[in-house]
Amino acid sequence: MKKIPLIIFLLSSILASSQDVFMQNGTVNRCSGVLYDSGGGGANYGSNETFVLTICPENAGQKLQLDFTTFSTQLNTDFLTIYDGDSTAAPAFGSFAGGSAASPGFVVATADNTSGCITLEFTSDGTNNGPGWAATISCLTPCQTINSQIDSTTPAPNSLGYIRVCPNDPITLNGSGTFSVDGTGATYEWDLGDGNTVSGQTATFSYSDPGVYIVNLNIRDTNTSIDPLGCKNNNLINQVIQVATEPEFTGTQAAQSTICFGETTTIEGIVNPVDFINDCTPPVSGITFLPDGNGVTYETSVTVDCYDSAQTLTDVNQLVSICLTMEHSYLGDLDIEIISPNGQTVRMHDQGGGSANLGIPWATATVDGNSGNTTPGTGAQYCFVPGNANPTLVGGVQTGGVFPNGNGPATYTDSFVPAGNYSSIFPLTGLVGSPLNGNWTIRIVDNLGADNGHVFAWSIEFDPALQPPELSFTPVITTEGWDPDATIVNTTGSTITVEPTTPGTYCYTYRMIDDFGCEYSEEVCIDMLPEIITATPNNLFLCNPGLPPYIFDLSENTPIILAPAPIPADLIVTYHESLADAEGDASPVGNLNTYEGTDGQIIYVRVEYQNSGCYSSYTFTLNITANPTINSVPDLVVCDDPSNDGFEEFDLELQSLGILGPQPISDFVVTYYASFANADTSTGALTSPYTNISNPQPIFVRIERTGDPLCNNVSVLPLFDLVVNPPDDASFTMIPTCDGGTATITGATGGSFSFDTAPSDTAIIDAVTGTVTGGTPGATYNIVYVTSGVCPFTSTEVLNVLPLDDSSFSM
Repeated sequence: MKKIPLIIFLLSSILASSQDVFMQNGTVNRCSGVLYDSGGGGANYGSNETFVLTICPENAGQKLQLDFTTFSTQLNTDFLTIYDGDSTAAPAFGSFAGGSAASPGFVVATADNTSGCITLEFTSDGTNNGPGWAATISCLTPCQTINSQIDSTTPAPNSLGYIRVCPNDPITLNGSGTFSVDGTGATYEWDLGDGNTVSGQTATFSYSDPGVYIVNLNIRDTNTSIDPLGCKNNNLINQVIQVATEPEFTGTQAAQSTICFGETTTIEGIVNPVDFINDCTPPVSGITFLPDGNGVTYETSVTVDCYDSAQTLTDVNQLVSICLTMEHSYLGDLDIEIISPNGQTVRMHDQGGGSANLGIPWATATVDGNSGNTTPGTGAQYCFVPGNANPTLVGGVQTGGVFPNGNGPATYTDSFVPAGNYSSIFPLTGLVGSPLNGNWTIRIVDNLGADNGHVFAWSIEFDPALQPPELSFTPVITTEGWDPDATIVNTTGSTITVEPTTPGTYCYTYRMIDDFGCEYSEEVCIDMLPEIITATPNNLFLCNPGLPPYIFDLSENTPIILAPAPIPADLIVTYHESLADAEGDASPVGNLNTYEGTDGQIIYVRVEYQNSGCYSSYTFTLNITANPTINSVPDLVVCDDPSNDGFEEFDLELQSLGILGPQPISDFVVTYYASFANADTSTGALTSPYTNISNPQPIFVRIERTGDPLCNNVSVLPLFDLVVNPPDDASFTMIPTCDGGTATITGATGGSFSFDTAPSDTAIIDAVTGTVTGGTPGATYNIVYVTSGVCPFTSTEVLNVLPLDDSSFSM
């Protein structure tokens, strides 16, 4: 009989896995299998049991885990106590008795448990045994301590530890990690703070958008027992990278974008840095419907992620407000709570307030909304603020209101909670210690039936001073100025005066460099219009018009004015009766061909380039005159050249001033002809220089008013002759003497003698007679004779002075 229980036990052991463990006294090392009560998986545990079992990991450094998949012991009598260690002296996870609701669940040795073991103590009484438990055994290797670090950066950080770069500038970071156990096989990934990552210990990247980016190096080892991706590093580097903002060149502009030829203009350079202000305003939630319920909970969250990752709420006054914009027809129906990212919860409204309305609910037959009507009403904003200076959100003000409903607006009298600031029913100090970043949640509990409402939006606001200073910056301009240009004629501060010399487009660059080392520039272009090339208009004349009115055709001057213009179509010619009108482009004369003028009237002309405002101005006079007068002039006389053929060139225009006399030469055109018929018909006018065709040759003259060829006068008889006089006879002979010679004039007398080249000896010449004395015997002199007649002429003779006789003799 004593062997039977042993046979049954051995049979149970054979059926169970060799790795399974039954509740007993002792210590085992396991990282797999199942822990059962003493009855195993198919029988109840025994009565009056007292077992202490310690299960340790198989390898040093591991932690034991037990996952209770079933659990059932006699309630309040049969207890399983679990200890975090290798004995019952270790801290207890707790004592468990009862059904599945009392199950220990998942139990794992803590980090403080250096043994990694778990000890279980089970006691049962003498009656009513249960089916016991089953717990899966496993082990984990705790994560080692991993710290990431930056070893080098290009560019290097500034004195505050920030890396400052320009948009699209390359950045290279080299990093590594320190491992408390082993870093073999670890992986590295850089979180660039803009949603992008780079794998490896070295990362080269850039940012195209200005702003502040927080970079971290994430490291994972090969230990996947806790996290299938491996254990992570335990720190954040939080390397701040500031990417410069582009400055504003607003106001950098020319005083005139288009200037006339020959003008100057000024261009002012203005550049202002642009702040980068970290927008740390938490987002605002969307609409949340609050349907009717009894104890039903509704939640809506916003995510805050713009503060330092370790930053917490250390003072309740750092919380500015928690605001809800909502409508609900029964204040006493609601609990309103705020839940921080780590679960800290404060109830701001606790169901009180009776039937007062929040906002203006949508009405049906009565003021109160009901569970069947889901149309949103009009929200009001209710803010919960720190301190007790404000009332709590209770009660309301009895007043009349206009409510929207299905039949149009209707007026009701009811109790309303005014929008405004309120104190929380429980102090908001309950949120102190909460992390700023994370999900903040509004929880609303609808406790009673027959009412509903809407939260249109809610928001939470923190003190702006909580923002880390490195997350905002303002670049400092270190240098600024205009690029050199040959057309810049003056610089005063940041204002330049430009004076282009030829028509065209001219661009000027204002350049700045900030303390990030970023260079930006703004280009300002101006256009210089072409030079207005025109001619002076003619005075207009009416020749013997009779009695007024005097009708002039002003348009006769238009082709004269535009004649030299490169592109006449680019010019607009208008005529005005005053200088002010011409300069102001006002009141142009309309009837150009039939303008009624007066004698001596001044007409003002404006010639503008393509409606640009660039113009030139001229004047001309309207004149009532008689026919021109031809005045007598002497003949034009020239001397013939040595050919003495009687034909020479003449400048006929030398006679024009004498022919016109007191008449202004600008008002008349004088032309010359070889016959009266040609002069009368204004054909075949002679042009200077003119060579005569007879000697003498008679010349006829025609005078016309400028711009009025019909007002003319013609000489019926020749007005003057062209005369070619023959040159004087300058011939002479020289008779030599022993110290010079004597001259004999064979041509025209009355001239003068001279040496062609002044002699270097003592020879002299008589200018009247030509006698040379004081000469050197045997010398040669060139003698020049110039006549003094109407057509003087010059001749030269060679004088050979006689040599001295030979007076030699002998005795």
